[in-house]
Amino acid sequence: KKKSRKGNIPRPQNSFVIYRRDFMAKVKLNYGHEISSNLPFVSTKAAKWWSSENSEVKNTYQIIADLARKVHIRVYPNYVFKPKKR
Repeated sequence: KKKSRKGNIPRPQNSFVIYRRDFMAKVKLNYGHEISSNLPFVSTKAAKWWSSENSEVKNTYQIIADLARKVHIRVYPNYVFKPKKR
């Protein structure tokens, strides 16, 4: 993971974010850049598919998210989530 453009450390990705990233890659591969560039559309579809996925698929993505969190801790050992006030 890289620091964002503002120099802030990114948050670790959760299971749905990783699922959506994979979903986006599959859409781009199968349908091309035109559809995959429509992030709100693809994200909505990914959310619908995610809600209908079985527990085995969700557990697989949870394991991946747990591994990503462990890597995040190693890369950014002093990271503390600080939500911005609105």
